[in-house]
Amino acid sequence: MLKVRDLGEERLTAPDAALDARGAQMKAAQQVQEAGAATDDRINPDRLTESEIRTAVARANVPSLLMVVFQTTGDEKWLAAPYRPTRGKGLGDHDSGGLDEPVQDEIREAAVKAILDLQNGALPAVETPSPELTVRMISVCTGEEVGEEYGPMLSLELARRAAPDAPSLALEPVDAPEGYSVVVIGTGVAGIAAAQQLEDMGIDYVILEKQPEAGGNWWQNTYPGAGVDTPSHLYSFSFAKNDWTTHFELRNELQAYFGAVLKDLGAGERVRYGTEVRSTRYDEAAAQWSVDVINPDGSSSTLRADVVISAVGVLNRPKTPNVPGMDSFTGTSFHSAAWPDDLDLDGKRVAIVGTGASSMQIAPAIADRVAHLSIYQRSPQWVAPFEKFRAPIPMELRRLMQTCPIYHSWYWIRLFWQFGDKVIESLRVDPEWEHPERSVNARNDAHREYFTRYITAQVGDRTDLLDKVMPDYPPFGKRILLDNGWYSTLRKDNVDLVDRSVTAVRPEGLVDDQGAENDVDVIVWATGFEAARFVSSMDVVGTDGRTLREVWNDDDPKAYLGVSVPGFPNFFMLGGPNSFPGSGSFMFFMEVQMRYIRGLLTEMFKKGIKAIDARPEANDEYNELVDSTHARTVWTHRGMSTYYRNSHGRVVFVMPFLNVEYWQMTRRPDLENYTAR
Repeated sequence: MLKVRDLGEERLTAPDAALDARGAQMKAAQQVQEAGAATDDRINPDRLTESEIRTAVARANVPSLLMVVFQTTGDEKWLAAPYRPTRGKGLGDHDSGGLDEPVQDEIREAAVKAILDLQNGALPAVETPSPELTVRMISVCTGEEVGEEYGPMLSLELARRAAPDAPSLALEPVDAPEGYSVVVIGTGVAGIAAAQQLEDMGIDYVILEKQPEAGGNWWQNTYPGAGVDTPSHLYSFSFAKNDWTTHFELRNELQAYFGAVLKDLGAGERVRYGTEVRSTRYDEAAAQWSVDVINPDGSSSTLRADVVISAVGVLNRPKTPNVPGMDSFTGTSFHSAAWPDDLDLDGKRVAIVGTGASSMQIAPAIADRVAHLSIYQRSPQWVAPFEKFRAPIPMELRRLMQTCPIYHSWYWIRLFWQFGDKVIESLRVDPEWEHPERSVNARNDAHREYFTRYITAQVGDRTDLLDKVMPDYPPFGKRILLDNGWYSTLRKDNVDLVDRSVTAVRPEGLVDDQGAENDVDVIVWATGFEAARFVSSMDVVGTDGRTLREVWNDDDPKAYLGVSVPGFPNFFMLGGPNSFPGSGSFMFFMEVQMRYIRGLLTEMFKKGIKAIDARPEANDEYNELVDSTHARTVWTHRGMSTYYRNSHGRVVFVMPFLNVEYWQMTRRPDLENYTAR
């Protein structure tokens, strides 16, 4: 039924991109972003002048401009030497394409003419590249060979962003039975992806959201420095292009985006805010779900629906360690996801417990305000440099993104490849690799050398920090993080990195595993979330009276394609177990899953089927494939712990597949793998 190709690992030399310390540039960029720009300079221009185009093109990504030129002219010379960019190293944009200045200038000049022609009404010579041509173009644009299997997927993604009305994107019309209804739970990324398709399908639905506003995690997490570690243009819906102001957006801008998208979809009136789902139970006789909720006024009520779509996410239930004496602390103590609105840190002694993504964002944001900052680290993280981390996007480039869809689509494609399958290839285990203790294949080892050089350079003369911050497990074994000033923060005189565990809390502060006491005023528990306990915020009861918690043995969730569980008809999950991308765009995956669910519903309506759930055999086979594929990835390496794994050591959070592999699995509605009720 399902196959994953066995990907061999090519041996590459270590990337040798410049190890730049962004310093003053990053600090200035963060100050601009944190200030929030007192005036709203958002723009949505219809066209640019030639002068404006030249200014934009001078700062634009040359490989993306090259694709604009080719699509506009259709001239094959632009896909050949001397115009072919080189392969980019690291996670940078590789804006020059590695090309000589005269060649860059020629491409830019041709791009100015191409963009002017498009603005003046000229149709591109290649309006929607075929799958075969898309592969050729991507291989040129990225400077590396991209497999032909990517053609069907990426040609559609290009069209979604550059030609959204292309015939290839048309989905089959939906003819739902009269009175058919859907309940969606959650208004984060997954809930919005569901709303977009349900609006298009014309099905009656309601979204239940326990919080007072949309945004999911982005509403909940308000800590200083909170932001996305995926490029802003990649962290965007295909159906809702946004005028991002920075390359890596902060929390307030992200949450505003989600609220605006819901409104623009016409889905805002569908949401019942402040409404918490306590349980949902399947009524087999009626082929419907009963959904019990707590309303904003505290009263209880029950909704009935033919389908329930869980979009509750998983990184939303804080995981706080059970450390002796926590209740005795006389200062302020809280989980990072529950940051107090009125907290004043000026001149305080602060301890952050944990060094994951949240800690890495919080520490640089507060270090200059506090009297002293102690950071408790269980294990160090691999951290990648990225010169555009939170850097403002120049206005001219924002305008180019808005006015030239072809450029925007190719810039997105490059990010999708750079942060997606290009990375995943380095996570697969090469059984012949001679250094399995430090890396999983040659490319992974090259990343290790690159990151090691970067970290060493960032630590500089603080050699006392080097052993503390240098990981001893393979790169990407834990979620890779981007450097937003982490190492420069650790070098500050008022910051200590404590590479010991917290074993007790006293009224005055913390005690580590060496018995050292540390008096502090504030404790921030940046200890993550219950990532292995999917759909844990409510009881879901299936056909035999068993709950998901029972079927999953609490933290061992298994679902067919991450979407459906045997015995739970018409209960679909977005962002279910093993369906988070190991690297790439979460937005892309949620759209893929929701289009798959739409296909299932469409087929059900045509065949007169009331309810479906994954067949046990299909579920077992799929999850055996998940586990066997994971056994050949870095995430099962025993040299570290990660929230990707459950209490039994099984990886349940991320999928082990390439983006294209999962897309192929969900490309069509495979009702043969479901039980019709």
